[in-house]
Amino acid sequence: MWPEMFEFLSTVIAAACCSAAVKLADDYLDMDYDAIAGKPNWAEILDRGTMLYAMFLLALAAGINATLSLSLFFASYIVGMFSCLRDKFPSRLNGFQESMLAFTAGIILFGWNQMMFSVCFVAAVQLFDDYLDAQSDQLAGQRNLANRLGKVECIVVFLLCTILAWDFDNQLFFPALAGTTIVYLLSSRLERVQVW
Repeated sequence: MWPEMFEFLSTVIAAACCSAAVKLADDYLDMDYDAIAGKPNWAEILDRGTMLYAMFLLALAAGINATLSLSLFFASYIVGMFSCLRDKFPSRLNGFQESMLAFTAGIILFGWNQMMFSVCFVAAVQLFDDYLDAQSDQLAGQRNLANRLGKVECIVVFLLCTILAWDFDNQLFFPALAGTTIVYLLSSRLERVQVW
C-alpha cells in the first residue's frame, strides 16, 4: 500500500513541477500577447529569472520521474508548435519539422507508448485551455486552437485526446491530471489575488 501511495504522490509532484515549468516558459514567450489581452503573466513578476525558474522546476521534475516529466515536456514543445507549423526557426527548420524531430527523439528516449500518452495528454490540456481563453486570445490577435477549429469542435477533439491518453496509459493518467490540475488551480488563484 505505502509503495503504491508513494509512487502516486511522486508522480503527481513530477507532473506538477513539469506543468509549472511549461507554464513559466509559456508566459515568458507570450508576455507581449498577454499584455495586449490584459491577462496575468508570471514573466512580469519573475522577469529575466522566469526561464531559470522554469529550468529548475523541469530539473526537479526529471529528478523525481524523468520518463514522465521529460516526455511531457517534449509533448508540450510539440503541441506548442501547432500554431506555427510553417514558421521558420533559428534551426532553419519549420515548426512541423522541429515537431517531428522532437517526437522522434521522444520515441527513441521514452518509447512509442509513453510519447503517445504525453502528446495526447498535453494536447487535451492545451485544447481545454484554448477553449477557456478563446475570447482573450482573439482580442490579443492570437488564433488559438478553439478559434481555429471552432469551440464545439475544440471540445470534441479535447474529449478524443483525453480518451486516447487514458487508453495509452491509464495508470499515469490520474497522477498526471492531478499534478497538472494543482498547478492550473494554484496559478489561477494566485493570479486573481496578485496585483499585476
